[in-house]
Amino acid sequence: MDSIFLTLGDTALTLDIGSQQHRLPIGIATLVKAFAQRMPDALMLENAIADVEDAVMPAGRWLPAGASLLQTTDPLLRQLIHGATADPQATQASREAIENLFELLARQAQQPGHADPQLPQTAEHAAALLILREAMHHWGLAALQASGN
Repeated sequence: MDSIFLTLGDTALTLDIGSQQHRLPIGIATLVKAFAQRMPDALMLENAIADVEDAVMPAGRWLPAGASLLQTTDPLLRQLIHGATADPQATQASREAIENLFELLARQAQQPGHADPQLPQTAEHAAALLILREAMHHWGLAALQASGN
């Protein structure tokens, strides 16, 4: 089965499936700008979810049947694996662990002034978490695995 690699870019995501490369029209800088360079509030997060869904949903048709593992070498996504598993040595996180981390972000967005200690408090991390959550959810992938350095 072809491996599926996700790389976060400033204005686009790169999805490598076997020898095929696809670019998706959303990126970290795009969302950070939408978040006004800070952690998102509820409205910002809701609007960003819609934008990310629009960008990632079409890519589901490119995935091989039965695909379950998303791979990455992206440093931000590696940090999310560590946060989702509460293990700084972890190289893999389940979709459920990513969903749980995203729930913390969504709850924080509902509470102005609250900073969840389990979440890095940067707009870049919030953007990466949102992209990862939506991609894994809409593509039906069970786990994210970090490879390489």
